[in-house]
Amino acid sequence: MTYHLSERDKSILGAIIQEYVSTGEPVGSRIVSRKYMLAISPATVRNVMADLEEIGLLYQPHISAGRIPTPEGFRYYLSEIMETKALPRGEKNMISRHMARAMGDVKETLREASCLLSQISRNASILILPKLETFLFKRIDFVRLDEARILVILVSRAGMVYNHIVYGEDVSQDLLVKYANYLNETYADLTIHEMRDALVREMSSEKAKFDSLVKQAISLGMTALKKVEGAPDIYIQGKQSVFNSPEMANLERFRDIVNAFEDKGQIVRILNRVLENPGVKVLLGEDMEHLGMDDFSLVASGYCRNDVPVGSLGVIGPIRMDYSRVIPLVGYMANILSDLLEDV
Repeated sequence: MTYHLSERDKSILGAIIQEYVSTGEPVGSRIVSRKYMLAISPATVRNVMADLEEIGLLYQPHISAGRIPTPEGFRYYLSEIMETKALPRGEKNMISRHMARAMGDVKETLREASCLLSQISRNASILILPKLETFLFKRIDFVRLDEARILVILVSRAGMVYNHIVYGEDVSQDLLVKYANYLNETYADLTIHEMRDALVREMSSEKAKFDSLVKQAISLGMTALKKVEGAPDIYIQGKQSVFNSPEMANLERFRDIVNAFEDKGQIVRILNRVLENPGVKVLLGEDMEHLGMDDFSLVASGYCRNDVPVGSLGVIGPIRMDYSRVIPLVGYMANILSDLLEDV
């Protein structure tokens, strides 16, 4: 829907949202006039507020209360009124110091990024780790557990480790070591995805037809890689910040949010939507696919490896979030992670 607001109307809506973000309480005309717009009388502010309520940008929780911005009011504010601030230099330096200390292990680096997002935003953070298959293959190991089970240990060049069990015929540990050595010597420095494609091609090669060890190594390698495309890991930090917000005073609402955080599959699907287009996205209330978070919002962005989107991160909290601060924070963190992942 298109709204045609005067500059005065925009200023009043902006003041209401600024005050609501700060206090979490319905905003009255007298507060707007005295605190933000001294040249405009409370009566004039009240008339504008009534007009904004009529078109759906504000609502009044009860007759004697002030107004609260609707999700549509926040959407208009984000697109037409808000000025995004640059992330303060002090916060940039703090992020750089913390991320430098975590370098060396990709999972630890990403966990640190998730913690920092929560700490600086004072809301919950969500970060989806890249799938292992997007990283360069370093080595694979096979460990015989019993006559039917083999433990597969996949390690990427970036230090990410993926363990799972495959089932098959009984194979001695000595043979498993030989299979692993062949795969490690042949496929090092390919991505897991490229390695899988190469195994498929080599299975039909002359070498595989006449060399039993090669054939068995390739077969086991293909079996080992089948599970790598599973659901990505996800970090959620700072849930307590959300649970302690005034919006959680309602027990039913609290239960909805707890259930939403437990539904990681739905969170992953929502966050994956931000990978479709570059940049920071804001999802408000119903944008989050009936996750039970109508009074909450998500500020999210994808991050890349060599310009290819591999994961996403975001900050989730009450809809009265300070977007002018959180949006540049999420964008900066996404850029930092993209730079760090460039060579892994």
